[in-house]
Amino acid sequence: MESRSPAVLLVDDRADQRLSLGAVLGDLGVEVVEAASGREALRWLLRRSFAVILLDVNMPDMDGFETAALVRQRPSSEHTPIIFVTAYGDDAHAARGYSLGAVDYILAPVDPNVLRTKVNVFLELFRKTDQIARQAESLRHHAGQLRRLADAAVAIHAARGLEDLVKLVADTAASIVGASQVALGVETHGIRELGLAVPPRDTRHAVCRPEHSALDRLGRVALAHAMPRPLRMTADELDAHPSWGAIARAGDPPLRGWLATPLSSREGRVLGWLQLSERHAGDFTAEDETVLVQLAQMAAIAAENTIFDEAHEASRLKDRFLATLSHELRTPLQSILSWSHMLRQPDVDRATAQRGLEVIERNARAQTRLIEDLLDVSRIISGKLVLERRLVRLADVVAAALEDALPAAQAKEVALAHEQAASPAVVGDPHRLRQVVDNLLSNAVKFTPRGGSILVRLEADRGEAVLSVEDTGPGIDPSFAPHLFEPFRQADSSTTRAHKGLGIGLAIVRQLVEVHGGTVHAESRGGGQGARFRVRLPIAAAPATQEPAVAGAASQWARLDGLRVLLVEDEADTRESLVRALQQYGADVTAVDSSASALEALDVEPFDVLLSDLGMPGEDGFALIRRVRARPPARGGRVPAVALSAYARSEERARAVLAGFDAHVAKPIEPAALSAAVLQAASRADG
Repeated sequence: MESRSPAVLLVDDRADQRLSLGAVLGDLGVEVVEAASGREALRWLLRRSFAVILLDVNMPDMDGFETAALVRQRPSSEHTPIIFVTAYGDDAHAARGYSLGAVDYILAPVDPNVLRTKVNVFLELFRKTDQIARQAESLRHHAGQLRRLADAAVAIHAARGLEDLVKLVADTAASIVGASQVALGVETHGIRELGLAVPPRDTRHAVCRPEHSALDRLGRVALAHAMPRPLRMTADELDAHPSWGAIARAGDPPLRGWLATPLSSREGRVLGWLQLSERHAGDFTAEDETVLVQLAQMAAIAAENTIFDEAHEASRLKDRFLATLSHELRTPLQSILSWSHMLRQPDVDRATAQRGLEVIERNARAQTRLIEDLLDVSRIISGKLVLERRLVRLADVVAAALEDALPAAQAKEVALAHEQAASPAVVGDPHRLRQVVDNLLSNAVKFTPRGGSILVRLEADRGEAVLSVEDTGPGIDPSFAPHLFEPFRQADSSTTRAHKGLGIGLAIVRQLVEVHGGTVHAESRGGGQGARFRVRLPIAAAPATQEPAVAGAASQWARLDGLRVLLVEDEADTRESLVRALQQYGADVTAVDSSASALEALDVEPFDVLLSDLGMPGEDGFALIRRVRARPPARGGRVPAVALSAYARSEERARAVLAGFDAHVAKPIEPAALSAAVLQAASRADG
């Protein structure tokens, strides 16, 4: 909490009086903010706090008494001292003023010494109050950090796997210290696990396993990894650092401060690094460095244990996979070789030859699928999977997959049913989407016993296409459920297992769905209760070929002339850039940094559109819109509202609309698209 400089709000409709009183107060070395009316004073109180308000009683439009009453109604200014300046010294005026919350009266003509003395009392009171508040805030902050560090220690110890550990530590570091960018790397066998919580331009949390070359392209990450000890630098020190100069020339954006520390093993070996940048306010402090070092020590111990456990598990899985792969390759080869030998015999009849050719073809195709699956896993892991995106009707994909799965289902006397409640279109690779459906159907047919049933359902739900495949098979063992979508994992890997396969089909499904921006989940009530797999993909708003045309059109017609926009954004730089973008298109913008200030602004004047960030400290955008919608229309209860969020997931969009927003746009957003979203929201109100 930064120290606040006291300021005086001088409210008087006469310019000569403001000039005279301002000159007297100038001797106190304090900032004097002038307002020519009660309404202007209320607008100033939306933007900042004051040590004392000097308020003229006799003003046109809204007099001093009315202004004082409104000041006292607002939580942010209800305790601000008010000194009335008036020529009326009678008891009736004084009584009314004190009843409205005045702390003192000064009679005109004003005695400069009296004015300075009375104002100075409240300036000193403001300074003392601010000092006590800062001390209390510092104690609360320190206690909160200790609690969060203790909670983090428990969570880090319980983390399952290196990916969970990386995400947990990265998120915890960003939250406790208060930074927009955090990177955590852990090096294992020549590959680094990388967790990134990146800046507001793209705050989607990513976890990946890039090779050295890919990581080294992240210049700041490479610099952090080279540091043998904790290092803290301001923005100016960063610019002067010789290593950072080369990185900045390579295209990395400038940073407002930087803090990094290594992750060291018990033997002193560097396991990785933890790095923060873009602190929310001010430079990184020595306290921030202490917190980061403590987190790094926890992470290093957990990472060392996890690396050992995962190496042991990986070795076990590799041995089991190689044994399974050998079996899966040799079995069809045996059939192919046996029938090839038989077909060479001179006495083979036509029917036997035909059957032999079918067996050879079937087993050759099985091997081809096996190899393709292995290649797909390799492409996905190495990041070389290429998607040919276009507009795809999922109903066509499902129909084709069902047709191909029908013979295998009929051979097992499995009933294959299909329900279609909608025919949504998505943007994606039709071949890969077909692969998703094929794998789910193949899995269902494989595990459904003879005489069972499979239900495939396609529907639309809150802007998403939902495909579900439900079977009456053995279900999913709860102990195996966390590993269901991991490659090379099988619930039964014994030599007596009833079902063939390498255990990579569902892993491919998950990866393909996720690269299409979707999710996949499995549900089962347990053994013998069947299973349901549900895929959710974002529905295409318009054909992909039309998107550039729409974006281009927005910059031509989305003028906002005359529109009054209330912008709520806690991050100062983002707030400024959004204000400039909206003003570029003609909007009249009032910008505030919190939900409380937004509600106060709605009391002062009406707005055509509310544009609010969702993630804000204290009261977030969801809470704000609920409070706005609870208001009567005259106080802004029906103002069209657009949510701003760095999270582009469909769940976030649905949650925003359910809370009361009319629309949701994801950061980063182009100015033209932003103006189009604002105009569209305003148009809904007009319609």
